[in-house]
Amino acid sequence: MKIHDIAVIIIQDSRGQDTLEATLSWDNNGQTVSAKASAPSGKSTGVHEAFVLEPAKAQVILESIKADILAKDFASQKEFDEFLIALDGTENKERLGGNLILTLSLAFARLKAQEEGKELFRYIRDISGLEIVGSRMVKYPIFNVINGGAHANNKLDFQEFQVIPMVDSFEEAYRIGKEYYGKLGEAIRQKFGAENVTLGDEAGYSAPFESNEEAVALMKSVIAANNYPLRIGMDVAATSFFTDGGYMVDGRRLSAQELLGIYYDLIFRYDILSFEDPFEQEAFGDFKMLYMRLNQGGLDALIITDDLTTTNPKRFEKAIAEQVGNAILVKLNQIGSLTETLRVVRMAYSNNWKVVVSHRSGETMDDFIADLAVAVGAWGLKSGAPGKPERTVKYDRVVAVEALIKQGK
Repeated sequence: MKIHDIAVIIIQDSRGQDTLEATLSWDNNGQTVSAKASAPSGKSTGVHEAFVLEPAKAQVILESIKADILAKDFASQKEFDEFLIALDGTENKERLGGNLILTLSLAFARLKAQEEGKELFRYIRDISGLEIVGSRMVKYPIFNVINGGAHANNKLDFQEFQVIPMVDSFEEAYRIGKEYYGKLGEAIRQKFGAENVTLGDEAGYSAPFESNEEAVALMKSVIAANNYPLRIGMDVAATSFFTDGGYMVDGRRLSAQELLGIYYDLIFRYDILSFEDPFEQEAFGDFKMLYMRLNQGGLDALIITDDLTTTNPKRFEKAIAEQVGNAILVKLNQIGSLTETLRVVRMAYSNNWKVVVSHRSGETMDDFIADLAVAVGAWGLKSGAPGKPERTVKYDRVVAVEALIKQGK
């Protein structure tokens, strides 16, 4: 595919921050075909993520490499992505920026899918190198219904308090999640007063909870009262409250060992299904300790790595070797291209790890991650609470894809 033109503009993400949107055009026998993609941004970020270039600088950089891109005829996604990575030439994409490379990579994927006459999820699946059984889709949506940590202005140290519907149909899971979200909102407003309840960055509720467990207990009570087929998940994002060698939780400084005890107790008493980033982003040994403790106790919780691994093959290779968990969070903008992301997914499956595809706190209306999650048969899709359009557009796309698959498309 020979790209006819490239344009990159600055748009606003869901937090009102500048981000990039790329449009690639292709001349299909005299007819111009184009495709767009935009880059999300994270507030809670790992130090090993791809470099994010200031959007205005990215536009300048694009102009300096545009002629090189337009001069080539790219046969595949891999060839296009690797060309950009080589043009950058740095370890973490400091020259071109992971955000610029990503928008170009994803727009190219959409354009190539059009050239091949495929839905985006089919195109990604075909190039993934994965053997997906049957029409396997995303197993679970993961709804972040209470926001804390860096994503809200409240006392909660833990960042995400999630519910995961344990049903087979994604559409039914989505319906249950939306219904629960409404019921939980009613319970929180009744407890704290409507004037004290707001929404955090990812559309989850923010309220004056006095402790992390108080939030979990309220979630559990709403599940029980309505007999919902839901289990609880957590993204602790422990790096955000790690300081001077200890963890500040509920106003107390805790060691890793003390924190591990609190986690185990929460997981056991509240039947928590997934636990993300329980320790800071270099604590491979502490992750392993918790994972082993859960296995010894016969608990089925997933230990999900995010800041620890940052969708980075080198970091992930170490996590696999040290047996620190059993699931990885996959974020496209952490590594910066579709090709590199798919490599990490292949690594996960070949080592019996589960994959959870995730949004970022600063999101756009781009629904690419929905197609990605379907394409790789992800265990989960995190796109926040079902309460704001930049979150729901991803869930809506999975429902639409589910319908297409049922129609044999």
